[in-house]
Amino acid sequence: MAAGRTESTGRDSKRYARASTLRANLAALMLLFVMPLERAEGVTFERPESLQPAIAFWTRVYGEVDSLSGFIHDSDKLSVVYDTLRFNWYDSARVQERRIEEAVADYRSALQALAGGKRKHLTPREQKVLALWGDDANPETLAAAASRIRFQRGQADRIREGIVRAGAWEQRIRKRLRDAGLPEELAVIPYVESSYNPQVQSHAGAVGLWQFTRFTGRHYMRVDDVLDERADPVISTDGAIRLLTNYHSKLNSWPLAITAYNHGLSGVRRAVQETGSADIGDIVRTYKAPRFGFASRNYYAAFLAAGDVTRNAETYFGKLQRQQAENHWTVKLPSYIAMNRLVRQLAVDADLIQTLNPALQAAVWDNRKYVPKGYLLRLPATTRSATITTLLTRIQGHARQIPDFVYQVKSGDTLSGIALRHNHSVSDLVTLNNLRSENHIRAGQSLRLYSKVVPEAILTASTEPGATDDRNPLLPRAAEAAFESVAAVP
Repeated sequence: MAAGRTESTGRDSKRYARASTLRANLAALMLLFVMPLERAEGVTFERPESLQPAIAFWTRVYGEVDSLSGFIHDSDKLSVVYDTLRFNWYDSARVQERRIEEAVADYRSALQALAGGKRKHLTPREQKVLALWGDDANPETLAAAASRIRFQRGQADRIREGIVRAGAWEQRIRKRLRDAGLPEELAVIPYVESSYNPQVQSHAGAVGLWQFTRFTGRHYMRVDDVLDERADPVISTDGAIRLLTNYHSKLNSWPLAITAYNHGLSGVRRAVQETGSADIGDIVRTYKAPRFGFASRNYYAAFLAAGDVTRNAETYFGKLQRQQAENHWTVKLPSYIAMNRLVRQLAVDADLIQTLNPALQAAVWDNRKYVPKGYLLRLPATTRSATITTLLTRIQGHARQIPDFVYQVKSGDTLSGIALRHNHSVSDLVTLNNLRSENHIRAGQSLRLYSKVVPEAILTASTEPGATDDRNPLLPRAAEAAFESVAAVP
């Protein structure tokens, strides 16, 4: 049975690759006639002629080549693609890495030989390289190109999966962008950042659809051990809107604001100052700075290409069944509440509540911290309104959050040792104390730790309709009013 599945998977992968290539070739012809994207409000996403090779390159990456394939190419001149590597699904990361290293070395050797003047008895690889560079195949150009070879893994399968996932969020995000007066096409950024996967966390610690780092995220939303709003698609979208609005107000250009999303506002300002141009094509072509690397130089072109591919999804990927947006209730909690009691009172599956409320951190689910007062809790649309109303009338929560206590670091302490002694994980301590590294603590330093004793939330007995309870700031009538303001979100 296992062998049969393997053979079938291989055939399916090949069929998918052939179909994707045919669709991509058709799409590439269509894109020759694509005009600059312009909205009724007058916002134009410029497509400088100098960026066309980069846009075409990223269109292939997003629409034609899946993550079991990739290009060996020149990092500056993206029209120069030396080879396409294809891996087997069972190849380990090390096997793939070895093949990439070997291919890069082979093409570097060919470039170096040609740069040294070799023009006779050329190998097939050398002939191919010489043809790719054409009239530019002089010794200086070829020698420089030998240091610029890189590998770019394909993303077509991930973009395809992202288009399916985006069905749950993209239209809401576009509406929030429109309501904020921003171009709704900025909703393409999560395709580039995360393939619309709200659970993604990068090696650099960026989180969510919009891939906010902890440092940047804290400027636009709440990021701590209780709530990490970077993981919430709606709240992080509002954060991205504020960030992009800020960048655009400073740069007065959407191509530059989008580039700043990757490179940072100060970095793009420096590029404008040093080049003397606010034209994204000029900056990409002429600005040289160590931190303005491949990803930053190509971010705007990748954004345009992702927009082209996702707008023409059926051409590239065939018919797709997109996820549906989930209906839910949103309830503003009147006090601090323990999650275990909340789940028990609602009689709703905890996993479903966790799915609908991705910003709530592990400390809340472990009952080391309360769900915060005023938190907008999302509940399944199937939850009975009477259940929610009853809950609001019965809650006697807490006036404040469970406090932390402070540990003074001693000489010889390690973070892992402190975590073990106090029943924490190292990641707990890193998050609680906003540490940049788990390896850098010093004697005398104060560390926050979770309280050793976790009191439970108090739920009063249900009161009779119209009755009052001096211990509860929410009377039944107030609870009903709070619930009446809640609507099912489409």
